[in-house]
Amino acid sequence: MIYFYKKFKLLLLFSFIAYFFLEKNILSANYIRDTELEFAIDSWAEPIFKAANMDAKQIKIHIIADQKINAFVIDGNNMFINTGLITKAGSASGVIGVIAHEAGHISAGHILKIKEKIKNLSNNQFFTSLLGIGVLLVGAKSQTISRNDSAEIAKGILAIGPDISRRRFFAFSRANEFAADALGIKYLKKANRDPGALGIILEQLAGQELLISSRQDPFLRTHPLSRERLKFIRKHKLSDKIVEPNKDKILYKRLQSKINAFTDPPGKTLLVNKDNSIHQRYARAIAYFRIPMYEEAILSINSLLKDYPSDPYFLELKGQIYAENGKIENAINAYKKSLSVIEKPAPLIMIALANMLLERRNSSSSYTNAKNLLEKTIFLEPNNILAWHLKGIAHNKLNEKNLADLSAAEEFLIRRDFNRSKYFAERVVKNTKTNSPESIRANDILNIVN
Repeated sequence: MIYFYKKFKLLLLFSFIAYFFLEKNILSANYIRDTELEFAIDSWAEPIFKAANMDAKQIKIHIIADQKINAFVIDGNNMFINTGLITKAGSASGVIGVIAHEAGHISAGHILKIKEKIKNLSNNQFFTSLLGIGVLLVGAKSQTISRNDSAEIAKGILAIGPDISRRRFFAFSRANEFAADALGIKYLKKANRDPGALGIILEQLAGQELLISSRQDPFLRTHPLSRERLKFIRKHKLSDKIVEPNKDKILYKRLQSKINAFTDPPGKTLLVNKDNSIHQRYARAIAYFRIPMYEEAILSINSLLKDYPSDPYFLELKGQIYAENGKIENAINAYKKSLSVIEKPAPLIMIALANMLLERRNSSSSYTNAKNLLEKTIFLEPNNILAWHLKGIAHNKLNEKNLADLSAAEEFLIRRDFNRSKYFAERVVKNTKTNSPESIRANDILNIVN
């Protein structure tokens, strides 16, 4: 299932880069979580990271719910990709090419270099600004320069600084893009992918160069495009038509249809998805669920499961349809079956199942099972706010008050609501024995808060 959520605002230590690389989408973006989407993107990215000698487990790819084409990195551990880039890439290769390029930025340490460049440019601009202000002040008392003349001179000097900085930054940024392209091509070759994949998104954006910036996709502004870059990439293309594994083609179509079905109006989804292909049937089931048309949604997902009885994501969607229509037992069965057939731990489905188990009335065994699922989830995703929240509910239902308070303290710490985190941590310290695991962790939280 696709979860939408608002990510916390990230503290940016630099403003210039916020415009060129992050703009406003990282500050107030809608992020989405979906097991199928995340597993697919990770499966495409892992060979690229391996080729770049990076630890794939240390790099988190975040998906932003935004139809504009964009992708960027902010450090060596976090990569961001818009849903618009995924759906408009047209193929798995298009997405993989962008991942390879961004991996090139990480590998080359461009973020640190850009921070240093911006610092230097900011210092130069600062001194230029001082000069402009100085002319303005001198002109106020000068007998030879009129007030109007000094104002015009000052304006001219103040305008020069930012313009020089912009030109230098763009020249520096273009050099970085060439370096990231070269590394991306290297990684694609090592991962047995066509290096021409790097140019798929760039080819689509080539016609936007003459548009005003507000109408351009952000990727074009954050990744300066040039004919030389495209020529360089085309030179390494193995063929006119990129050949990719059939399983990637099928998977990409599913992801594209799923994202569009969850983000487009349901009526549009039903209008454009009319054939009997698996991905269009999938899209229709999601559209019926969102309208909501419960009977049609269940009929559609059951039809898919008849043909693909062990598909974990069809089972997950069935569980979601049941859950949001109050069919608790049916939802539990669907989520359990989904987890039983999925290839690796799936925290989001674990949370969904735990949530349904907690909906049962007077069932201590269900609450214990939910708690166990949530502990596994937190082990995999220590900063998952919903997991900590539900864990607190599970402890409360099991009359484990101190553990419930500790879970609340953890939850509010992640939320950066320090007053509430402190309140619950102090309750734990007060009500538990000194040097107990709960007391030690509560004191750790208090130290962080203070």
